[in-house]
Amino acid sequence: MKLTYLGTGAAEGIPAAFCHCKTCEEVRRRGGREIRTRSQVLIDESFCVDFPPDSYFHSVRNGVDLSAISHLLVTHSHMDHFYAHDFILRGYKYAHAMTSPTLSIYGNGEVKAVFEECTRREMRKEVGGTISCTVLKRYERTKIGEYAVTPLPANHSKGEECFVYLIEKGDKRLLYLNDTGRLSPEVYPHLQGKKVDLVSFDCTFVFESRGVNARHMGIGDNMAVKAELERVDAVRKDTKYVVTHFSHNQAPLKENLDRLEREYGVICAYDGMTVEV
Repeated sequence: MKLTYLGTGAAEGIPAAFCHCKTCEEVRRRGGREIRTRSQVLIDESFCVDFPPDSYFHSVRNGVDLSAISHLLVTHSHMDHFYAHDFILRGYKYAHAMTSPTLSIYGNGEVKAVFEECTRREMRKEVGGTISCTVLKRYERTKIGEYAVTPLPANHSKGEECFVYLIEKGDKRLLYLNDTGRLSPEVYPHLQGKKVDLVSFDCTFVFESRGVNARHMGIGDNMAVKAELERVDAVRKDTKYVVTHFSHNQAPLKENLDRLEREYGVICAYDGMTVEV
């Protein structure tokens, strides 16, 4: 599997749209890799996790063919992870000669409800008939194209059952832990012996850990989850650990993330970064 981190920022992006804090002003000055759009990961070329408002920009900046995405996996319905309005443009006179004629969206019940709500006013039947929404159930392994996906409960929202995912392709496994705090104890038995090749961690709080009840993680929380994964034999000695979904409030500038990599042995994702397993 080839992963491309199209966006690596939290909901507000970095620099945040309306913010003039010291970090955001410094990011505006530096530019380049310091700029972080809303989180999205492309797996190979046709499988995607989340679809933020920045998806169009990701396609232009990274040369990504959005019409080639035939399967979209959504962690939850929050706007920065699922901007459904754009799908009214996937066909009709807005899009010709698309690489994949159909798109299948997978997520929780709120994802389906948001899709229907955001598209009902402008969706044409020529487009709507090519897009489907499937509601997934926690712990139920589902075959999606070349991939097998197991939704796991995230620790993120009291009003919605959010998911993180175990994604498998052949003998390769990715554990995608974005927009979640530490995993609940009930999750780990479902990962027993899975030998994951890459763990992608939410690291919103960077060096600041938030403990067992938080909606996001920092590096200390990441390491606590890593220890539990090791305990249940869910990772390998050479498993890769990537951290992403950074908040501007934690000053995720290059020098700070370089320190994070040195001290904890993780890979700090940046927009456009690719990694293969």
